[in-house]
Amino acid sequence: MKLLQWEFEFDKDDAKIVIPAFLLALGLTLTPLNKVVLWGGAVAYYVLYFFLKPVFKPVQHWLFFRCPHCKSRDVILQGMNDYHGDVPYDWYLCNHCGETSIHLNLSSGRLVKPGPGEGAKVAKALATKNEPLKDEDIPF
Repeated sequence: MKLLQWEFEFDKDDAKIVIPAFLLALGLTLTPLNKVVLWGGAVAYYVLYFFLKPVFKPVQHWLFFRCPHCKSRDVILQGMNDYHGDVPYDWYLCNHCGETSIHLNLSSGRLVKPGPGEGAKVAKALATKNEPLKDEDIPF
């Protein structure tokens, strides 16, 4: 959006903040509605918008951040490693079943089972050898 000499970038997140403020200003000046009700609604909207999401983020993490193999919540971060590409992802180890899982940074925040790839190939090769694991054989 270009206004006089300034250029502004206006996206969906900006609209969630600006449009209710604009509607509040219109409501306060043009309608015969009770001003206290309008201000109360605006305050409630912004409190819910800015503070409800951060309050429920830990609850969402506790509900959905579980091992995809055994559904246990007792998982620990092993580190970061590549998974089907150049982007490193967080690998987690379940203390209950001993399986590894990957956090793909999806909007759901869930852990997923690693599919066929470098880690699965190494694990299959080591299982057929029946030898103890060495540090250099572990892909993460």
